[in-house]
Amino acid sequence: MRYHGGVRWLTRLTTILVIAIVVGGAALFILAKIPTTSVGGSFTTYAKFRDGSRLATGSPVVIAGVRVGTIERLTVDGQFARVDMRLLDGLDLPVDSFATRRADSLFGDSYVEIIPDGGEGGAGTARRLKSGEPIAHVVEGNSTDAVLRAMADALPKISNALDLIHDAVLGGRRWVGGPVLDRLTDASAWLGEGHIEGPMETADRAVKRIDELSARGAERLANTAPEVTSTLDRIDRAIATARGSMRDARSGLVEALRDTREGLDRIDPQVAQAAELMTAINEGQGDDWKGSLGRVVNDPTLGNEIEDITISGREAVASFNRFKSWLGMRVEFDVFSRDVRFYATAEIRARQDKFYLVEFERGPLGGVPHDELSDVANSTAYLRHQEIRDRLRFTAQFGKHLGPLSVRGGIKDSTFGAGVDALMFDGRLKLSVDLYGAFQATPRLKIAGALAVFRSVYVLAGVDDALNSPGYLQIVSGNPEAPKTFDEVRFGRDYFAGAMLHFTDEDISVLLRVYGALLVGLL
Repeated sequence: MRYHGGVRWLTRLTTILVIAIVVGGAALFILAKIPTTSVGGSFTTYAKFRDGSRLATGSPVVIAGVRVGTIERLTVDGQFARVDMRLLDGLDLPVDSFATRRADSLFGDSYVEIIPDGGEGGAGTARRLKSGEPIAHVVEGNSTDAVLRAMADALPKISNALDLIHDAVLGGRRWVGGPVLDRLTDASAWLGEGHIEGPMETADRAVKRIDELSARGAERLANTAPEVTSTLDRIDRAIATARGSMRDARSGLVEALRDTREGLDRIDPQVAQAAELMTAINEGQGDDWKGSLGRVVNDPTLGNEIEDITISGREAVASFNRFKSWLGMRVEFDVFSRDVRFYATAEIRARQDKFYLVEFERGPLGGVPHDELSDVANSTAYLRHQEIRDRLRFTAQFGKHLGPLSVRGGIKDSTFGAGVDALMFDGRLKLSVDLYGAFQATPRLKIAGALAVFRSVYVLAGVDDALNSPGYLQIVSGNPEAPKTFDEVRFGRDYFAGAMLHFTDEDISVLLRVYGALLVGLL
C-alpha cells in the first residue's frame, strides 16, 4: 500500500511540474510577443490644458499617429491642468509646435497629440524645443462632458420653442374656425347671388362679336386684294407723273429767272433815270420840288406819321406770327411687358412763353385696377376675379417756357399730373419727366429722352413707372381648354423705346401742298 501511494504522489508532482513548465513557457512567449507600453527617454516637456478630463498617467503621446512618449504626471496649476510628458530622446520639435487632446472613442480615455510647426521661416529655421521647456501653444479638444452640457442647456430652449408653436397652432385653429369661416360663408352667399355669371356672359358675347368681326374683316381683305393692287399702281403712276411735272417746273423756273435777269438788264437805264429824279425831288432841284411828291418826301411830320403807322402794322403782324403749333405721332414699345402704345400729340402756342399740350393715347393700362378673391362653396378651390381696362386716355395740360425748360400741369393720361421738359442742342434733344396718378399707392413717374435723327423724325427711350417695383399678375387658372389671350400681365417699372414724328406749321404747309397735289392728280 505504501508503495502504490508513493507512486501516485510522484505522478501527480510530475504532472504539476510539467503543467507549470508549459504555462510558464507560454507566458514567457506571450510576454515576448507583446510590445512594451512604456515609451520614453530623458526628454521631458509639459503643456497646460483648461480641460484635462479623461487624460490619465501612462496615456500615450503621439506625433502623426506614432507613439513617441507617455504622460508621466497630471497636476493642477492654478486654473489649468498641467500634463507632464516624457518623450523619446532625439525628437526634433520646433518651439512653435502645439499640443491638443484627442479621444479614441466617445467614452474612452484621451491622449495627447503633438503637431510640429516650423513657424514662418520653415522647419529648418525655427528654434528647437529643449528638454524641460513647455509647449506653449495648446488647442483644446472637444469633450463628451462639454457636448452633454451643451445639449442640456439647449433642451429647455427647444421646449420653450415647441410651447410657442403649440400656442400659435391653437390660435390659428381658433381664427380659422371663426373669422375665416364667416368670410367663406359670406363669399359663398355672394357667389350664389350670381355676381360672376353676368360678367362672364357679357364677356362671352363680346368675344363672339369679335370673332364675327374678324371673320368679316378677313373676307373683306380677301376680296379687296385686287383693288389694293390697282390702287397702288395708280399711286405709282401718279408719283411718276408728279416727278415729270416737277422736272418741267424746274426747267420753266430756270428759263423764267433767265428772262427776268435779261429784263432787269434792259430796265437798268430807266432805273438810273428814276434815281436821278428822286435825288432831284429830295434835294429840292427843279420846278416841281414843292409839289405833292416833294412835300411827301421832304415834310418830316408826314414822314414820322407814316413810320408810326408802319411800326404799328408790323407789331400787329408779329402778334399773329407768335401763334405757333406743332403736331406729332409717337409709338412706344415696353421691353418687358411687350406692350405697344400709340400717341397723337398737339402743342398750341398762344404766346412766346405759354402753350397748351393735348395728347391722346391708345394702349394697355399698365396697372391692376381691380383684384378680388373668393372661395367656392363645398370645394377646396377658389375663384380670382381681375379686371383690366384698355381704353383711350387723354392729356390736356397748360405750360410755360422758362428758357430751355418747359413746366406744365393739368390732366395726364386721364389723371392729374405735372411734367417738365428740357430742350438742348437747338431742340435736337428733348428730356421729359412726368409725374401723375397710378393705381398703386406710389404715383407714376415716367422719364423719357428723344433725339432727332432726321428732319421731323425722333428716336426715344426711357423708363416708365420708375417708382413702383415690377411684378406679374397671373391670368390663366383652372380649365386649360378655356379660350385665353395671354397668361400674365406685367405691372410696375418697365423700360421702353420708340419713335416719333414731329411736324411744325411750315412742315404741315409743305405736306398739304405736296400731298394735296398728289391727291388731285390721283382723282
